[in-house]
Amino acid sequence: MPRPSSQYRQMELNPRIADGEIHSPARVRQQVEQARQQAEYYEAQRRELEESNEKKALFNDNLNEVGMKLHNAVQRLERDLESMERETAEVAQVHECLNRHLQILSAMQPEHWSMEGFNERLQEAIPKLERAANDFEEAYSGAPHYHHTRIFEHKPGIAPRSKADWASIKMHMTHGLFFHLPLFLLLLLTWGVYLIFTHL
Repeated sequence: MPRPSSQYRQMELNPRIADGEIHSPARVRQQVEQARQQAEYYEAQRRELEESNEKKALFNDNLNEVGMKLHNAVQRLERDLESMERETAEVAQVHECLNRHLQILSAMQPEHWSMEGFNERLQEAIPKLERAANDFEEAYSGAPHYHHTRIFEHKPGIAPRSKADWASIKMHMTHGLFFHLPLFLLLLLTWGVYLIFTHL
């Protein structure tokens, strides 16, 4: 077996020559700096990932909250719209019914009835008038049933009761009591003095 040359033995004995200066202090410092930069890079990537996850979680929470609010609002609006549509249809039916009664009553014109056949025409007209009055009362008695319109709260031609009227009455009664109270006490005192002197 051939023996290694003296030059090869010299490379084995001198690692700096054999490894191409890989273990030199400059090379080691360079490797340490590269390792430090790589560690900083991975740490920055880790922090960025954590921040991204936190932002994603926060956005997802806000998304769920706003989405739930919108979902509930849409459902409520849908129910209200359905209720409004039903009430609108009912009000339209009431309008059609009362308008039909109005046309029938307007066509009667009893001032033009002649004496001939008057009783017969009157007997025919009275039920029509009663049905119109009953339907009118029934339409305006259902005011609490409606939630989206106040049209049936007050009957046409009838002044609504004002809360201020009763308050005004109570105010006048109170003022009248305060005004007449001294006079009443004076009369009571006079009557008491009169009774005392009459029994002496």
